[in-house]
Amino acid sequence: MMKYKFDDSDKNTQPIPIIITEGKSKGVKVQYGRIAFDEVDGNMQLNFDYNLMENPNDLEENQEFVDNLGEILVSVLEDEMEEIGEDFLKTVDEEAADEIS
Repeated sequence: MMKYKFDDSDKNTQPIPIIITEGKSKGVKVQYGRIAFDEVDGNMQLNFDYNLMENPNDLEENQEFVDNLGEILVSVLEDEMEEIGEDFLKTVDEEAADEIS
């Protein structure tokens, strides 16, 4: 998987963009938007929107590019869930309960 870092230089930009720091995508700056886990043919599929903010090497936004962004997103989500732990699931349950009521 490609290495990346968060670009928190502009505190007003939300969600915080990610900059890819190695490989042919080095310097690409992307901001994730809507994220959804959808069931397709009995399997979970990650779907997401993104805003390509900087593309210094004019990379083509092909399937390989999108797959790499997906791998980075999964890594970010895994790290966040590990950091938050059980509080993440508790928050998700509380938000779901609020939507139902």
